[in-house]
Amino acid sequence: MTHPKNTLIDLCKSLGLPKPKFQTKRSGPEHDPTFVCDVLIKAEVYGTGQGSNKREAERRASEEALARLEPNKPAPKKPKKSKDATSATAEAVEENFEGPWPIFAEVLAASLEVANSRVSAELKGSEAVREVQRLALELYKGSLENLGEIIEVEIKE
Repeated sequence: MTHPKNTLIDLCKSLGLPKPKFQTKRSGPEHDPTFVCDVLIKAEVYGTGQGSNKREAERRASEEALARLEPNKPAPKKPKKSKDATSATAEAVEENFEGPWPIFAEVLAASLEVANSRVSAELKGSEAVREVQRLALELYKGSLENLGEIIEVEIKE
C-alpha cells in the first residue's frame, strides 16, 4: 500500500502544483513525544496531523491534504480504538468541548507544550494525560478568546 505522503506528492505533480512541504514539530517529554505536522502547498496549510512519531504525523497530515485536494473522494475512516484509559480520557475531553473552535496548529502545539511543562512530574499514566489535555484545552480556549476567535453563541431550544 502506498504511503499517503507519496500519493499526495504524486497528486500535486499531476495537478501542476508545487511539491508539498512538510513542517514537523516535536513536543513533549523524551519518553512520550508528540509530533505535529503541517502540509503546505504554495505556503498554505492543506493538512495537519498529530502522532507519536514523525511518520504517523506526516501520514495523517497527508490524508487530510488529500481529502482537501480530492473533494469527491471520501476521507479515510479512522480505525476504532479499544476503550483504554487514554481513549476514555479523549472522549471525556470531547464531551467538555464547547466548540467548534478554529484550529491554529501553532497555538494548539504551544498550548500542549506549555500544559505538558506545567503538569506535575508526580502524575503518571492516564492521570497525567488527562491533566495535560485539560490544561491544554483551557490554554487553547483562552488564547483564542484573547485573539477574538471565539464568539459565544446562545443556542435557543
